[in-house]
Amino acid sequence: MKKAFLLFPLISLYLLCSLPGHAQLNIGRKLQNKLNQKIDQQVDKKIDTALDKPLKAGADRKENAAEADAAEPGTAAETGESSSPRVWTKYDFVPGNDVLFEDNLAGEENGEFPSRWDLVDGNAEVAAFGNENVINLVSSGTSIRPLMKNVNWMPETATIEMDLFFDSDNPNVEYQIFLLADDAQYTEEVNGDFRNPIEIGADRMRFKNFGSTSTELEAAGTKNQWRHVAIALNKRSLKVYLDQYRLINVPSVSGKATGLRVEMRKNIDARTMVKNVFIAEGGKKLYDQVMADGKIVTHGIKFDTNKAVIRPESEGTLRSIVKLMQDQADLKFSVEGHTDSDGDDAANMKLSQQRADAVKAYFIEQGIAAERLVAKGWGETKPLSQNATAESKGQNRRVEFVKR
Repeated sequence: MKKAFLLFPLISLYLLCSLPGHAQLNIGRKLQNKLNQKIDQQVDKKIDTALDKPLKAGADRKENAAEADAAEPGTAAETGESSSPRVWTKYDFVPGNDVLFEDNLAGEENGEFPSRWDLVDGNAEVAAFGNENVINLVSSGTSIRPLMKNVNWMPETATIEMDLFFDSDNPNVEYQIFLLADDAQYTEEVNGDFRNPIEIGADRMRFKNFGSTSTELEAAGTKNQWRHVAIALNKRSLKVYLDQYRLINVPSVSGKATGLRVEMRKNIDARTMVKNVFIAEGGKKLYDQVMADGKIVTHGIKFDTNKAVIRPESEGTLRSIVKLMQDQADLKFSVEGHTDSDGDDAANMKLSQQRADAVKAYFIEQGIAAERLVAKGWGETKPLSQNATAESKGQNRRVEFVKR
């Protein structure tokens, strides 16, 4: 910068002396303006460099922390630059295609029992927590089950998801998930292993003689955190996930799952809550769907409410479709977002386009060529079923990969 100031008088003197008087003033001003512009650019560059260092360091710290810690279910980093749920990169859970039960507690009144559930024992109520409704399991031993038309409603191939809240890692707090509608109606011979609950602690799981702890979860800490639980039933096999970790994998389970009950046991004063319960029946393999239907219809790509931020539990579905496209190099898809009929039509159309764009961006980040994908949002204009129930609305909220 000092050199520029030293050269300016010499250059100015030479040019001004060699020009007629009427042009000297104009040239002098242009030279001064030009030099000021150059100096400003250099100063701006130095300022930007100085500012970028702490910003980048902060971003690096956030990225490293996100990779080290267990992700909180239902959230994703909103950087504006990436739609990829990086934290759950080894998560292979894929939800079923046909929605059997979904309850986001929309429209429920706080302090009342949740209208789409049945109370087996104890005390439960809808409560506001943060900016959403949850089911508060008030007393120890509380047991609830979804209201379903049939008693034995659980299909052989099904997936179950829910979020459970842990105040701390205290072992005196434990959730139990029974894959039975009502165990009093069944016998040991009929249900076999399924008479035993899946027991879930803050850092562990257990199912009869099969169980696992997670040092990663222990290291992450559990105070005031939601844990995402996912269960995959495939005839005789059972897989159970806590956050991004598969902690139970039993290839052969005796008996038959018939329903679902969520129970809670605690010997301390702790908040115990449930939200985002989603149950679906399993469907065809991805390649078979494309060949038979010309498209993949999935409810496994989930987003933050009213946002285009991909939730981390979507990773299993996303990765399975990425792998399909890697294995089938000729496949090209139109990525199409759909919403239910709740809310403003124009807002739904915009949101569905943003979500389709976010999914396309994820695939490109994973190495899929951009020319193999287009993104289209349809809002609420192409429902699969009438938006009359929570399940039909859940069926309509989806992402489709249409072969083109």
